Amino acid sequence: MNILALGLAVAGIGMTPTASAQDAPLRHLVERFETARSLFDPAALADTLAPDYEEISPIGDVDSRTQVLGFYAPTAKTPVPPITTDDVVVRAQGPVALVTARRSITFPNGTTRAVRARYVARLDRGQWRLISTQYTPIPAAKTP
Repeated sequence: MNILALGLAVAGIGMTPTASAQDAPLRHLVERFETARSLFDPAALADTLAPDYEEISPIGDVDSRTQVLGFYAPTAKTPVPPITTDDVVVRAQGPVALVTARRSITFPNGTTRAVRARYVARLDRGQWRLISTQYTPIPAAKTP
């Protein structure tokens, strides 16, 4: 069992050993993508994106690959609040896969907001690359 699969199993989000092994490259792709975003590392980010990538932001903007890479230029770097990921589900069918996850962001004032992220990946010459990501806000829980 590789380190990623072991970590997922310990965290309680792993699946059967066979499923984890099949899902691991896609989980790793999403992890590399989100890490590159948080570090404002456009070279690492570019490595995860297909040439035809597009992204739908939490406010509904549709951004091209070029726009996304520009947004994460090192000169634009700002502090990134702590973000946790859970509820990860991977579904692959041939050369296309969907990865869905809940991402929770904790702001300096203690407020937490969550989005549901949907990552669409395509297998091209043995390499998974993202072709689209969409972030949908999850409304804050209502209090009675």
